[in-house]
Amino acid sequence: MTLSASDLVGAWRLVSATEVFADGVRMPEFGTHASGYLSYSPDGIVSATLGSTDRIRTNDPDPQSVSTANLALMAGGFLAYAGPYTVDSASDTVTHHVDIALFTGWEGKPQTRHARVEGNDLFITGSPRTTIDGLTFHSELHWTRVTARATQAS
Repeated sequence: MTLSASDLVGAWRLVSATEVFADGVRMPEFGTHASGYLSYSPDGIVSATLGSTDRIRTNDPDPQSVSTANLALMAGGFLAYAGPYTVDSASDTVTHHVDIALFTGWEGKPQTRHARVEGNDLFITGSPRTTIDGLTFHSELHWTRVTARATQAS
């Protein structure tokens, strides 16, 4: 099936994120407890927020009242970015043109992913990356479409 922008439009909830290493080893990218959302607008904007739910917790009322050390711990194992997106149907890829990101190294740099939609599931394979130890891997993300919640009578 050929990928189109209309296939992607809507909100998606993370099912799984897996790092797949060159030697075939597979590991959960954000640990055993990951969560997140991915949203593609009809206007051509993508927003992604995902990561580990096992990050440090705080009761601080505001991000400015958290210590720098705790902010760094909260950011570890977490991704957030947004910007325009384009779809190349010929290669079944979607490119996220990142304008703003928690990881500033992605800002201004296109992130191209292979994507496949099957019913209410979206499968995305990321570009090759390298760990700090020099190991090569790519990410495989499985998302499920968020459907409207039934309205309950008060």
